[in-house]
Amino acid sequence: MQPTHTRLDHFDGARTTDNAPLLEVKDVKTHFFTDEGIVKAVDGVNLSLKRGQTLCVVGESGCGKSVTARSILRIVPPPGKIVSGEIIFRQRNGESIDLVGMNPKGREIRNIRGGEISMIFQEPMSSLSPVHTIGSQIMEAILLHLPVSKQEARKRAISMLDLVGIPRPSEQLEAYSFELSGGMRQRAMIAIALACEPQLLIADEPTTALDVTTQANILDLIRELQQDSGMSVLFITHDLGVVAEIADEVVVMYLGRDVESGEVDAIFHDPKHPYTRALLQSIPRYDSRENKRLYSIKGTVPHPFDRPTGCPFHPRCDDFIAGQCNNIDPHRHSVSQSHSVRCLLYAPAETHNP
Repeated sequence: MQPTHTRLDHFDGARTTDNAPLLEVKDVKTHFFTDEGIVKAVDGVNLSLKRGQTLCVVGESGCGKSVTARSILRIVPPPGKIVSGEIIFRQRNGESIDLVGMNPKGREIRNIRGGEISMIFQEPMSSLSPVHTIGSQIMEAILLHLPVSKQEARKRAISMLDLVGIPRPSEQLEAYSFELSGGMRQRAMIAIALACEPQLLIADEPTTALDVTTQANILDLIRELQQDSGMSVLFITHDLGVVAEIADEVVVMYLGRDVESGEVDAIFHDPKHPYTRALLQSIPRYDSRENKRLYSIKGTVPHPFDRPTGCPFHPRCDDFIAGQCNNIDPHRHSVSQSHSVRCLLYAPAETHNP
């Protein structure tokens, strides 16, 4: 079913139009302090997102993608804590603020969360309240962040459900989450996230519960809203086909770090890091030879308490350099103006010398 694209009146907040990044994550580290030890879920991530663009974050499960997103919104559950780094966000009024320095339960971050930055969570089955109607959950976000009456909030909520393709939106407004299918719950989550027309939308696997046709419709919807409002999107996914379709820039994460980042064409056509190349080789292709075995990355993501020394990918790497990759922790190196990689293969020559 094709969603009806109802045009919404835009929020009247001032939008800056300069070329400064909307979001900059600088060497952020988020650790979980457990009885068994410290889990370094995010261990020095760097990324930059420009206004109106889509940045895709890719990597295997357990690489820290979702924790990075939650760190930006300051909703890391205990015993997790951001231990260092900066998260610079430019508000609608043009002011730059460091989200790390805010009280995660304070009024200032609560005004930003859901208003200027929204998130579509990975699991709609557990993200929606089972004791509140879908409409009340959408209206709560609208009334909290926009200067509208309850009646106007209800009309906007109906428009949002219509926008994401939910049939009979005025009726579904009174439905509870357990009365909806998985796909409908995911659409409701998207409606809540988009209700206040945020500057930044963080989408954590937003189409996992949707069929292929509906997934395409939702991606088209997000693109249309970007064009209309200048919204930026931080898109977390495992689907490299989706990345190729929607991304402007890509960040590849492994074990809590950004191992490669750059424009989407550079990542797909000239990947540098062995992990990025391995991910791309793992994609099924139409032109592959019959009976040819699909490439798979050897090994698994290491246990959080058994992190390897040196480069974290070296136990699984086809380009492993004995005595160096297992001892030297590579820094980020620029291979072009907009392309960087953490790998000793591209480090300065002196790095390889004993």
